[in-house]
Amino acid sequence: MPRTHLVDFLFAGLSRRARLFSEGWGDEQFLEHVVTAAPFQHPPAPIVPVWSEPRRQRDLLVRDGTFPSPLARLDEAARTAHVRWLSAGRDSPRGACVVLAASREEGFSLRERLYAPLAREGVDLFLLENPYYGLRRPLGQKGGALRTVSDHVLMNLGMVDEARALLTWLRGAGQTRLGVAGYSMGGYMAALTAAVVPEPLAVAALAAGASPVPVFTRGLLSWSIAFALLDGPRGDAEQARHRLGRIFDLANLTRFPPPRQPEAAVLLACRGDGFVPGEETLALHAHWPQSELRWVDAGHVSALFTERAALCAAVRDALSRVDVAA
Repeated sequence: MPRTHLVDFLFAGLSRRARLFSEGWGDEQFLEHVVTAAPFQHPPAPIVPVWSEPRRQRDLLVRDGTFPSPLARLDEAARTAHVRWLSAGRDSPRGACVVLAASREEGFSLRERLYAPLAREGVDLFLLENPYYGLRRPLGQKGGALRTVSDHVLMNLGMVDEARALLTWLRGAGQTRLGVAGYSMGGYMAALTAAVVPEPLAVAALAAGASPVPVFTRGLLSWSIAFALLDGPRGDAEQARHRLGRIFDLANLTRFPPPRQPEAAVLLACRGDGFVPGEETLALHAHWPQSELRWVDAGHVSALFTERAALCAAVRDALSRVDVAA
C-alpha cells in the first residue's frame, strides 16, 4: 500500500487548529429535510452575470463578475456569487471551463496559478468563489472553517447550482465546448455537476472520488472535526461520526447516473493521498466505466505544487473529448 505523503500529515496537523463545525450541526430542520430531499431535480434559475471591464494581467484578460446565487437559502453574505473570468482574448476560444474551489480555498489566486496555462492556450476559465468563502464569508466566520454542518451542505448545494447556472449562461452565449473541473472538494462538486447536467460536458475530477464520507469521517480532514462536541459537551463521538457520514453520503456519486458523455471525463488520483482514499477514485471510475483514470506520484497537498502540468493536461484532454454535436 502506498504511504501517505508527509506533507499531507503536516497540513492536516496545522489545519486542525481551525476546527470545522465548531458550532455544531446548525439548522436541524434543514438537515432533516435535505436527507430525504431529491436535489437538482429542477434547473436553477437563469442568471446574467455583470462583468467588470477587462484588465490586462500579464498575457491574459481578467474580468470579475457577480450574479445572484440560484440558491436563495444561503446566508445573506453568500447570496451574491463571485466569478473570475480568465481569457486569452481570442474571438474563438478553444472551449470554456468552470473551475470550482477546494476545501478552505478562498479567493482565486491558487486556481489562477494552477490553470493559467490553459487560458493562455485559448481555454476561457471561469473561477467560482464558493459560498461561505472569501468574498462570500459570513460575519463571524474565521477563514474557510465553516461553523456548522448545515452551512457546509448549503455551500455544496450552492456550488453545484451556481456551476449549472453559469454553464447554462455560457451555452446561451454561444459556447459549445464546455467543461467543469476542480481539485479535492472542487473535484467532487465538479463530478456531481457533470452528473446532473443533461447536456454534453467535459469533467476533470482531480483528487476526488465517489463519496466524501471517508474524507470527513476517516481521512486526515477528520482531524479538524471534534466529533464528540457536535452534539454538545456530552455528545457521543461515534454517533456523531455516523450521522455526519449519513448526511454527506447524499453527495455519493454512485447515487447519480454517469455524465452524458463519460468518455469526456478524466479522473486524477494521488498515490500518496491522505485525504481522499484511492479506492474512492477507483469506485468512481468503476461507476463511470468510460472515464479515464490517471495516477500521479504525489500527496493530496504536494500535487498542487508538483503536478500542475498533469492537472492542466486532465482538463485539456477532457475538453478535447466533448462531442459538441451530440
